[in-house]
Amino acid sequence: MKNNIEKVYGKLPKKKVDLKKHKIDLALLNDFEYTSQFTNEIIGSLDYTVNNWFDEKFDQMMEIYNEIYDVYVNNSENYLKVVDIANDQRVLDEILTRANDLGIEVADVYPEWYEHSDALEYLNGLESKFNSQKDSLPNF
Repeated sequence: MKNNIEKVYGKLPKKKVDLKKHKIDLALLNDFEYTSQFTNEIIGSLDYTVNNWFDEKFDQMMEIYNEIYDVYVNNSENYLKVVDIANDQRVLDEILTRANDLGIEVADVYPEWYEHSDALEYLNGLESKFNSQKDSLPNF
């Protein structure tokens, strides 16, 4: 019993074809989209990107990301937060209220009142911006 391969070969013509006698239309060479040299240059560039450049840049990106993550998520810099100075704001408000009740300028009671109040207000704005930046961090 013949197997499938023998059946297929049996149906092929027995006469050999001399391929050297057939001409190839050289106009086909004009149908290439890119030259061999250009293709090899692009492949070489992609090879470098895939096998070297990506790993190098990815490592650099992760190093920077980890540094940012430490500051923004792990609080490695231990910055003051608005909640930390809530009592200071309460005291400033109380000083202002009492100075107004007495009819005197708040700076007469606490000379740095305006500077202290401005600093706390500025901290509030910075914390808001800090949190916005933190929220924009991608999750890896």
